[in-house]
Amino acid sequence: MFSNILGHQEEKVYFENLIKTGKLSHAYLFYGKEGIGKLLFAKQLAKNILNIDNLESCIDYKYISKNDDKKDILVEQIRKEVIDDIYTSPISGKYKVYIINDAEYLNIASQNALLKTLEEPPSYVIIILIATNIINILPTIISRVNQISFKNIPDKYIESYINQKYNVSLNSNILEYIDGSIGLATNIVELNLQEQFENIEKLFEVLNSKNIGESLILSQSIDFSKKYILDYLEYILYKNGKYETIKYVNRAKIRLKFNGNYEIVIDNMILRIVDNI
Repeated sequence: MFSNILGHQEEKVYFENLIKTGKLSHAYLFYGKEGIGKLLFAKQLAKNILNIDNLESCIDYKYISKNDDKKDILVEQIRKEVIDDIYTSPISGKYKVYIINDAEYLNIASQNALLKTLEEPPSYVIIILIATNIINILPTIISRVNQISFKNIPDKYIESYINQKYNVSLNSNILEYIDGSIGLATNIVELNLQEQFENIEKLFEVLNSKNIGESLILSQSIDFSKKYILDYLEYILYKNGKYETIKYVNRAKIRLKFNGNYEIVIDNMILRIVDNI
């Protein structure tokens, strides 16, 4: 049922048994680190429940997430896409499945509106909430769903997947930085960042030797404006116990975000780190 899902063996067995025995609950909360496959798992689960191959063409499936131009999932969205639809019986089978991604962005009004549905759901409805963390989700919501904590994917699975799909390997520092996120691993490879990451590792050694000139020269081979690059430098500094220098990386992030002069921002960051490492 879940042959296309990397890792999450316990969850696979758990849901396979529920589907076979017909003992699915009306609501689940999938939570865990970003990029570990929670949404992919939820969509495959929906396919298995609805007994279909293509979710997008299924009238008994709804996907709800935060709109890019909004900071929250608003109550109007929940009412329109869930509440107004949920009491219409399924057309093609026994169930209707609703996946609500980014559930931590449900505002209070949205959660209270959803709560009424979770308290007395129709027998054919299954709702799957997906969140990176659950700190902003109301206890009353949490008490009415089955919580499924998704663990980070083991390095051996990530290494095997990346090697087979892209024919590349990731070093131990990069694997540790990825910390079980297959989504992050895929992004790093597809953006061709491995060499840039390795240059960050070299830069740290030069910074640590307090060689200002070589540090500035080596920094020119690194594009700090690219996604994840400053994050990786921050990780390397943290891993090596250089906690006081991390603030200079964060300042560089802010200044670049607000269109600070790239060369001045990066040179200043390098000089500050060398002075305080």
